[in-house]
Formats: sequence, C-alpha cells, structure tokens
Amino acid sequence: MGRHRAVSTQPARVHRDGAPRAGAAPPGAAILSDSSAPTPQNSWTVLGPLLCRRLLALPGGSKATAMVKQLSEGPLWLGMDSLQGDQIADRRFHGGPDRTLCHYPTQHYAYWAQRFPQLRTQFGLGAFGENLGSESLNEERLCIGDRLRWGDAVIEVSQPRSPCVKLDNRLGIRGLARELSLSGRTGWLYRTIEEGIVHPGDGMQLLERPHPDISVAHLWRCFLNPSLDEETLLRLAELPRLVLHFQAAFRQRYDAGRRQRDQHSLFG
Repeated sequence: MGRHRAVSTQPARVHRDGAPRAGAAPPGAAILSDSSAPTPQNSWTVLGPLLCRRLLALPGGSKATAMVKQLSEGPLWLGMDSLQGDQIADRRFHGGPDRTLCHYPTQHYAYWAQRFPQLRTQFGLGAFGENLGSESLNEERLCIGDRLRWGDAVIEVSQPRSPCVKLDNRLGIRGLARELSLSGRTGWLYRTIEEGIVHPGDGMQLLERPHPDISVAHLWRCFLNPSLDEETLLRLAELPRLVLHFQAAFRQRYDAGRRQRDQHSLFG
C-alpha cells in the first residue's frame, strides 16, 4: 500500500487561490477525521508517479507528444501546475491548475488489448499518457470533488479526462479517442490543493467526498447524454469543484433549453 501518514486537518502550506483548505469542506461534505485509520473503502494502492522526460514525435513528424510515460524511480515534487520533470507538449489542453495529474485505470488495458489484439503489447501502464494507474480504482469509484492525500500532497478530482485524438495518431488506431469516450473508459484529472513530495509506492487516502452521487462515470454519462432534464443540467452547471469548462457546457445546454421552452410558450 505504500507509506501512510496521519491525515492533517490543519491549513495546508500552499493552496490554490480561493480553494477551501484541506480538511475544511463545504457544507455536507464527508470528511475523514484525523483519527480515521485507512480502510479498504477509503484508501487505495496506486501505480505512480509516471512522467514523460522527453517529448516524442508522432507519426508524420508534424506534432510532438508527451503521452508515453514511465514510472519514476524516486520521489518527485507535485506542484500546483504539474509534476516535477513531466514534459507537456501542448499546454492549451494539458497541464495547468485544473489538470495537474491524469489517472487512468490499469484494469482498462485488458479491454483494449482484447478490442485491438494486434496492438496488445502496446497497452500497458503509461500508454495513454497517465501519471497514475490503479487496479482497484476506476471511474465508478471516485467522485467529482473527491479530495485525496497522495504522499505529502493533497489532490482533488476536477473532471473526467476528455480523450485526445493524439491517441489515434500515436497508436495508429483511427477512432480510438472516440471509442474511449463512448465506452466511458476515459480516466480522470486532478488539481493540486496542497503541494508536496510523492514517492513511488505511496497510496491514496480519501479525505473528503462532497458529491457522493456524482461519480466520474456518472458525470461523463451526463456529458454525453443529449436529453438531460433541466434540474440535472442546472445542478451540474453549478457543481462546486467541477472544472469551469464542464460547468460552462452544462450551463449552455441549460440556457438553450430554457430559451427553447420560452419560445414554445410564446409562439405555441
């Protein structure tokens, strides 16, 4: 399981501006107390940290990728924008305050190896550009806004991963990113709440769960569902800790639905 430390509820040394402090959740958030020992329900073994030390050219040579990542042999500093030494090819879509880390369940690679047997040797830890892998954690078991202790750092689930078309190019599978999306095997992203050192073998411990009914998988299904009711759209548009561009997408759909309903009531 790796090393565990007592969970501190004291203010963190470094925090994102405006973010609630570790151990000070919004009303209704579930918090594990200092005395709570890790249990199978709130702690997990993870594989990482993984990082890309050198950008690689994609087939055709026009673009570079940081998607191929390898396990670190020693401790790394997790900052507010990235993992120490982890190369980022395009900061418009990767890295930054809401995308410090990518987590992809290692268990999914068995599915992809069966789906594309000709490439089964290419599916394994780090193949999809993740910084963390896991056998026991997946999109159904973590929720948006979950706050976790990993090593000395505190991280927070900010959004599902939006699969990138560079996956298609790197593995030579046209439509792979779309298949990830439709299958729900997307992985997810974290923001850093408290900076710190992370070691290979460090486990994760759940600190807070403010939205126990909004798993990563549920949020992604809602994102793909064109027929969500207004109440659900509005809730997700205002969901605390969900990254802003997902909130904006739900807000746009909510506003469009309201306009359509208002026009119908006016003109029949």
